[in-house]
Amino acid sequence: MAKNKVTHSKVKKVVKKEVLATKKMAKLANKKASSNKKEVAKAKRIVKKEKAKNLKQDKDIEMLKAEIAKLKSKKVSRGRVSEYNLFIRKQIKSGMSFTKAAKQWSKYKALQEKNKRKPSAYNQFIGSQMRLGKTWAESVALWRLAKAGKLGKKGKTRTVTKTVVKTRVIKPKPKIKYRTRTLTKTIVKKVPQKPKTRTVTKIVKSGSDVDSKMLREMISSSMSRSISRDDISSMINPDDEEIAFKIIQTYFKEIARYGFKKQLTLDEIINAYFYALARVKRKNAPEAEKAVREAGITK
Repeated sequence: MAKNKVTHSKVKKVVKKEVLATKKMAKLANKKASSNKKEVAKAKRIVKKEKAKNLKQDKDIEMLKAEIAKLKSKKVSRGRVSEYNLFIRKQIKSGMSFTKAAKQWSKYKALQEKNKRKPSAYNQFIGSQMRLGKTWAESVALWRLAKAGKLGKKGKTRTVTKTVVKTRVIKPKPKIKYRTRTLTKTIVKKVPQKPKTRTVTKIVKSGSDVDSKMLREMISSSMSRSISRDDISSMINPDDEEIAFKIIQTYFKEIARYGFKKQLTLDEIINAYFYALARVKRKNAPEAEKAVREAGITK
């Protein structure tokens, strides 16, 4: 019995779960169906509206076509042109499209049908304005002005004194435009150079001035006898020609060094030499002549 009770309760639970699941599914299906129905109804409304618009436009076009066909026939007088055609023509001339003119016509007709026996002043005024080619909004605005008593009312003339100040444009003085021109001037100038230190290495050769053989003889003889100062000076002192050569060599070396330092040309060095020579000649002319004679140097 206990086993049967357990199985019965389990079956009930399973059945409940299945029922709940089916209910949920049914609810979802109903929701979807209702949403689909709404969409279908919306689409039908849109189609109906479009159909109604198209039918209205088709009717208007057919009416126009019929009137144009009548006008095109040979024996049609100008007085037989319908009111609709005249109305539409005036609206199109004023700058409206055909659809807007047809809407204005329908509004005009609706006003006429409302009060056929006794049309009100408002209806009469708007009808007359629309027949003249005005739009609905323009005719209503004119009605309001007429009601207020402002339409076609002449205003009182009022004199207003205005002080007119005459202005004169005074041209400003033209500005002087300056042009800057740079003039380049080349100046040749001697720039004092910085003193340059030159290191000169000289190889000193021993025994060039003193003869080695004479020294040996002097040393060997000094052992046997005493030597005088004159003998030593004659051995060490060089000849006059050698001294003159060395003096000239040093002179030219000094000239070359000084000329290179001061950047002198050869012409300037020669001119300086002649200038110094002239000064010596002017001061010590007799002494120089005497020295030349004694030396026996010919010009």
